[in-house]
Amino acid sequence: MLNKAVPVAVKAFFMVVLHTPLHPLLSSRWASLEFTGRRSGKVYHTPIAYFRDGDRVYITTDSRWWLNLQHGAPVRLLLRLRAYQGHASQVTDPQQAARRLRQILDAVPTLAYPGDIRLVDGRASDAELDRAIAAGRKVIEVVLQTN
Repeated sequence: MLNKAVPVAVKAFFMVVLHTPLHPLLSSRWASLEFTGRRSGKVYHTPIAYFRDGDRVYITTDSRWWLNLQHGAPVRLLLRLRAYQGHASQVTDPQQAARRLRQILDAVPTLAYPGDIRLVDGRASDAELDRAIAAGRKVIEVVLQTN
């Protein structure tokens, strides 16, 4: 029970902080992601580490929920307490995915541990990033809509 309660409690803490004036504690590298289940139609919310490059935001996961974020799936991101609409797609080129994964891990090194990506002196090797991508880690690109 404790194993399930801790991640739920951490997720709840992140979501509360990201949606309040306390957001600067986390929002430089964490966002709130909202997406709709492709089969259930249910709306999901989750905190997600990110790397932003202009109007593109990159996120990563090794969980199956990424399947909801394919082929231009509509999403909503709350970045630094500002809501953005966007479209998500998997980065399918392995070299591009590894490059973006490096940027995400450089921004949020603690993501290496849940994903079992080995760091040496605080950095993952190119071979380790390639291994992670080949083992199923996904990188998702969210293109933000500009007003």
